[in-house]
Parts: sequence; structure tokens; C-alpha cells
Amino acid sequence: MNTLILKSRYLLILSIVAGIFFVVSCEKDETFDEPIEALDTSDDTQKAFQIPERPDFNPPNIPQPPRFDAHCVVRLSYLSYLRRCPENANVVNGWISVLRTRGFADLAKGFITSNEASVKWNSQYHSYLSRNNLNSVEVHKFIYIAYRGLLLREPDVNGGKGWTNVFYDRGIRAVANGIGNSAEFRRRLNNIQTECNNAANQCTY
Repeated sequence: MNTLILKSRYLLILSIVAGIFFVVSCEKDETFDEPIEALDTSDDTQKAFQIPERPDFNPPNIPQPPRFDAHCVVRLSYLSYLRRCPENANVVNGWISVLRTRGFADLAKGFITSNEASVKWNSQYHSYLSRNNLNSVEVHKFIYIAYRGLLLREPDVNGGKGWTNVFYDRGIRAVANGIGNSAEFRRRLNNIQTECNNAANQCTY
């Protein structure tokens, strides 16, 4: 009889332990079934502080045909930078190819850095430096020629110094693109068809 009672108590204890284990297991399962919030691990700093674009150094929005053609751009480059007309059709076609395949900045760079432009503007450049108490480090000759070719005038002192710093930092192509995006150059573009017509009347090629 005693043995039967002990067995019954032993079975009762096992049942209670098994019940507790089952409840705990269910609670654990329910805990892991809870949704976990996803975290955004992207760099919030980069989102908030993106480097702004520098539109001043984008290629100028020079109109393409039919408003006016690449031939006109080359003619005006000769007249503005070199103060003469192109000598023949071959050189015109060569510069048209530069404009179409390499862009406005490379066309401008070719004229600005040419020996002919340097010689043509040498006297005026040194007169400009003397009148404004400047030296060639403060306003580089290329900047003087760029102003003459793109804006058809001498640089103002602050502008000349500023674009000289850009030239030292980023090169003449950045200067050409920057001046080409200026409000003053855009005003020139507004009347460019008149310049094109005058150039066509003035130049054979």
C-alpha cells in the first residue's frame, strides 16, 4: 500500500514538473514570435550633408543648330581670341571637330593657351597689369585672354584674381566653363545670332 502511494506521488510530481516545463517553453516561443523592428544602418550624415553640385563649373549651355551652328562658334572664337578670321576651311573643320567631340572647354582652352593669342594680347595685358598695380601671378595672362575671348573685355581686378585662383587650383578648362556659365556670358548668348551674322559677312571661312 505504501509503495503504491509513493508511486502515485512520484507520478504527480513528474506531471507537475512536465507542466511547468511546457508553460515555460510556450512563453519562450511567444517571446521570439514578437516582431523585431528593422533598423536603418545607412549613414545619416551622408544623407544630411551631401556635397552640393558646382554648376559654375559645368559646360555652358551653348545652343546647338538650328539656332546657330558650330561653324559660327569657331568663327567667333577666331574673331574674339585672335582678332582675325580663320585662314581656311581645314582649320575651321578641325576646330568644329574639337567642339563636337571634346566640348566647349577644350575649344576655349586651345585658343586661350595658343601662342598666337599670347602674342596678340601681350601689350594690352601688360598695360592692364601696370594700370591696376598687378603682377602676372595675381592675374595670369590666360585669364586676361579668357575674358577677352569670352566676355569681350578686360577682367575687373577682383574677377581677374578670382579666376586666376581657379586656374591655379583646377586649370584653364574650369575657368572657361565657369566664365561660360556666368550671367554676363549668357547675356552675350542672347544676342549671339547677330554676332554670327556679322562674322559670316566678315569672314570667308
